[in-house]
Amino acid sequence: MKQRLYYFFCIFLAVMVMLLVFIPSHTVAQTPPLEINIVTGNETGEYYSIAKDLEKLARTKNLDLDIIPTKGALQNVDNVFYYQSVALGITQGDILAFLNTFANKDEEVRRQAESIRVVLPLYKEQVHIITRQYIKSVEQLTGKRVSIGESGSGTSTTAATLIYQLNINPKKLETLDIKRGIDALRKKEIDALFYIVGIPAQVLQEQIFPDDNFHILPLILPSQPDDEFLAKLYSKAVIPAKTYPWQTDKVETLSVQSFLFTVAEENCDRVTPVVKLIRENLSWLKENGDPVWKQVNLKDLSELDSTRTSKCAA
Repeated sequence: MKQRLYYFFCIFLAVMVMLLVFIPSHTVAQTPPLEINIVTGNETGEYYSIAKDLEKLARTKNLDLDIIPTKGALQNVDNVFYYQSVALGITQGDILAFLNTFANKDEEVRRQAESIRVVLPLYKEQVHIITRQYIKSVEQLTGKRVSIGESGSGTSTTAATLIYQLNINPKKLETLDIKRGIDALRKKEIDALFYIVGIPAQVLQEQIFPDDNFHILPLILPSQPDDEFLAKLYSKAVIPAKTYPWQTDKVETLSVQSFLFTVAEENCDRVTPVVKLIRENLSWLKENGDPVWKQVNLKDLSELDSTRTSKCAA
């Protein structure tokens, strides 16, 4: 079963790489020297939202920050690696695990993984596994129809990594964006969906209603003292009761760190100004920006592997 899942995700990644290489050039067009491009995520997601906060702030500091919506974390790695016009992106801490698990024999993907450098830690994203009430545990997802999020998104990479590592064997995997996934769950076309996002997620507050009778599955790391793989990637988290109008009880789950990243070869001229913008204005962002800014702790940078930290982050 696990071998079948492994081959599925390898094919999934291969298709994604081919699709991403041929994305329309206008989304990552060459730009004037003073303009800084940052790839984000779907316009309904937190990556795009916090980047828009930065764009708004940058205008008051005479900094031209261009926000580019994408499918998410995996596409962002591809774009920053391949396009010189794109200096920065947002991704998740388990992206390397995903690439190493499902593409460790692909030389091009290996080069991408090795090039990633953390610029600044951002916030932790909570794993939301949303189902109807009759499914009570992640183990019950075996044999079910599950959406792992839009191809190329951070949700898809985290969902794929967790499904593989936790030996879950769904009957069918769908790659639906969050709004399509909610609609499919409501129509009983799928049994569950993954969504990896910082809390509170506006789309979950607005698109799901108490009458839908959905709930969030608890997710706890298996107790394996000799296996620190998952423990290094994910930390324990709690989604407080009533974070969403349809969620009455607190839910234990996992979280994954998000971060602003560049590649090893990137010139700091287009990275350091953004680092300075965030460092010097974090209090403003926490007060005026997306609620997830309140979770950002720049001291977390000292806890990261120094070989994975960008020289531009100093």
